[in-house]
Amino acid sequence: MGKKLLEKNGAEMASALVELANPIRNFLEDDEFMLTFRECTKKGVRNKLEAVMAVYADMIPLLLGDKHLSDTIAIMAVVEGTTPQKMLKMNGTEMLADCMKAWEEQIKPFFTQLGISA
Repeated sequence: MGKKLLEKNGAEMASALVELANPIRNFLEDDEFMLTFRECTKKGVRNKLEAVMAVYADMIPLLLGDKHLSDTIAIMAVVEGTTPQKMLKMNGTEMLADCMKAWEEQIKPFFTQLGISA
């Protein structure tokens, strides 16, 4: 396995950011995803349990459904330092656990370091 996102040096980070650009753009251009993301974020501010339930009920179908599965897996592969093919071959429970862990340990800290609230 390669380096995780926050372990990359400057050149590796530059390459990773280029790889992330298109999948992220696909999410940003999806009005349904952006509206749902905003709503889940608001729920998280009000009530943690409500936010968790909203993620499962509203976000998971958007993240792992036909429209964005390849985008989600591409992003997670870069974050985890692996390939999309290896991500998809992982045990499903382990993959989801890795995704949740990556969100807390890699993605949120990355955006926080950039001064962007994720």
